[in-house]
Amino acid sequence: MSTLKRVAPYLLIGPISGPLVAGVVINWRGGRPGLSAMYGAFLLQYLVLLPLVTAKLSLGL
Repeated sequence: MSTLKRVAPYLLIGPISGPLVAGVVINWRGGRPGLSAMYGAFLLQYLVLLPLVTAKLSLGL
């Protein structure tokens, strides 16, 4: 049950962005800021660039 409590916030965020947020948090707490920044960059790309590219492609149809 304690594992579910630890994992639940990441599962509620989403199946793709949840593990990315978990990667940011876990690596930051673990003292690996470089790896945490890489996860953060991937999360930013997923949250910003993916919708922009999708909108651009759909408007071109």
